[in-house]
Amino acid sequence: MNVTQSERKVLFEKHIKTDSTSTLIISNYKYVKYSANEFDIYCASSEYSRIFDNEKIILNCIDTSQILKELQKNIYKGIFVLVSKGELFIGGSLFDTSLSWVDLDKELIISDSSSDIAMYMNFSISKAAVALNLIHSLPYYPFQQISLWENVNTIRPFHILKYKSNKVIEMVQTWIPPSLEKEVESVYLSIKERLLKLLRQETINYSEISADLSGGVDSATIIYILKALQADVKLYHSNTDSEWNSDSKWAQLISNDLNTKFIHLDSLSSTGRNFKLNLDYSNSILPDKPLFWADTEGYVEIIEKMTKNPKDAIHFTGLGGDELFTPMPSYAWSLVRQNKFRSIGLSLRYCFLNRIPMKNGFANLLSNLSFKETVRHEIDKGFGYTKKIHSNSTLNWCGPITVPRWLTKMYCDLSYEMLITELETTQNGLDLDRSRHQMIESILFQRHIVTQLNKIYGANGMSWKAPFLDVEIINYSLSIPVRYRQDINLTKPILYKSTKGIVPKNIFTRGFKGDYSKELYKSYKIAVKEYSQKIRQFKLVEWGIVDADILISELSMPTALHSRIESFERLVSVERWIRIVLEKNK
Repeated sequence: MNVTQSERKVLFEKHIKTDSTSTLIISNYKYVKYSANEFDIYCASSEYSRIFDNEKIILNCIDTSQILKELQKNIYKGIFVLVSKGELFIGGSLFDTSLSWVDLDKELIISDSSSDIAMYMNFSISKAAVALNLIHSLPYYPFQQISLWENVNTIRPFHILKYKSNKVIEMVQTWIPPSLEKEVESVYLSIKERLLKLLRQETINYSEISADLSGGVDSATIIYILKALQADVKLYHSNTDSEWNSDSKWAQLISNDLNTKFIHLDSLSSTGRNFKLNLDYSNSILPDKPLFWADTEGYVEIIEKMTKNPKDAIHFTGLGGDELFTPMPSYAWSLVRQNKFRSIGLSLRYCFLNRIPMKNGFANLLSNLSFKETVRHEIDKGFGYTKKIHSNSTLNWCGPITVPRWLTKMYCDLSYEMLITELETTQNGLDLDRSRHQMIESILFQRHIVTQLNKIYGANGMSWKAPFLDVEIINYSLSIPVRYRQDINLTKPILYKSTKGIVPKNIFTRGFKGDYSKELYKSYKIAVKEYSQKIRQFKLVEWGIVDADILISELSMPTALHSRIESFERLVSVERWIRIVLEKNK
């Protein structure tokens, strides 16, 4: 795979040399150096002010670990390098896992994107990793860290690299989930104060402010706080296609209440790119992985184009709100363990409400299978390597893994081997509690979306931010026991109590979210009609990863299961990513 010289020129290079080591940063962000005390800090130029604003905090830090904690909390885009006493500490925002590297013995090459390193070094795509990305039901953790490129390493969640003076690379864990708090009222207050401080600071830093107004709780909460801070904010809403979807109605009610107009954009079904094959990514930026949120890609691009001064603009999104403030699938499993004196009554209630036989319900609630055991079983079952069938339960660490029928035998075997190898090197789940594990896992995915947003749509300087993914907000939310996450009268009771007095109660009494399955099905049928006769020209078929006959047979069926639609949507996203890579390397 060859890279043209013009392709290399879009990447910035920053060399860092010590007496015994040489490190090269490769990125489409420009990196700068900042010195404080005996430390040198390298970061993206857009993050320079964040470090400068926290100069007093950094100057007061007495050791490296304190500075690393502040850097991971405050840096939002890209990665950082801290040079201290001849050693390098390399990391990113705490919940960001975009740090990638290649060790060339004489030089360590690092980046905030595995694709940037691969394009710079002429590395090949890992076809086995591509096959893994076609399985949409795989748990995000721990398999998100498998790079789509040969020879490129990626960081584990909540770790940094320590590059020692003897050129030894060590991964160091920097975070563990917080303990549960008994008194939650003070935590609610802390969430409110942090949200106000965070959004107030951003309204000072940027002159052009915009936000999503989806009609849901999370975006509404952010907008009400911004208006309470008297911010001049521009609101965007993507219209719905279905008369049964009430999101647009709620968006209008919120807009009327705030006496603020919002900009109506075309529906996601008309601007989405989830079934587009031959369309380059915006600003010609290649992401580290396919965009599995391409249904909103067109919406985001419109917002970027409507921004007058991108370098002084920020757009807020409600990503992360669902993960932090609603019950996870294994909610009941965690509830029973956190309330041991009421465990029998809670177990009976769980069986009754879910219409599950008590024998099965109690077995699911009392299950103590470890994370690795559960994931290994689901992998074996999904790939057909076990005859032992456990009953499916929403209380498990993860859901069932379904391997598409059109994945060829060769790549099924390669995928299985890669998954087992990765699982064996994984110590355990992200938390001992299943609900908290699922929260953190989903937060990692949401943070990755924000990273991709900033990488692609921040190329001209615009910032995209999700306040709920702030490190302190996440820690506060994780410290609240699971029983406070559900209320029969309120949606997201924790968020309601944290923003009481700012966000009206009626925002939290909406019974359900808008449904977009009709639009997805419509887009799927159009894509099937367009691509059915072109499947054999897909690169995934040429490479022997996808069986064209089986895929064509599935697409010819008059009706489609939702899982089948999701699988094809994912296949198109991966195929598009491959085509763009190959086009850039012509």
